[in-house]
Amino acid sequence: MSTPSSEPTLERDASTLTLRGRCDAAGVASLDLSRADYSGVRTLDISGVAQLDSTGVALISELVARVDARNGQRPALSGQPEGLEDLCRAYRIEADFSDFP
Repeated sequence: MSTPSSEPTLERDASTLTLRGRCDAAGVASLDLSRADYSGVRTLDISGVAQLDSTGVALISELVARVDARNGQRPALSGQPEGLEDLCRAYRIEADFSDFP
């Protein structure tokens, strides 16, 4: 199980891609997005994100874009990490990333 100090991980279970751990500038650098299987992903579960900053918002938006590019459909987001809504508001994007290019 993830702790606030854990590095971020991506796990795939059926049509759900789950992001867990610390999604800030210190943690995100260790994550290799090229190894994830985006095919058939319908849900991006971010409920296990323990810490979030603008780098984490960029990571989530990148995951949404990769799923969309692979499947032609944006994934539904599950979960609302603390601080996500405020950061998205600061960058003038919807917290579900529906308006993010």
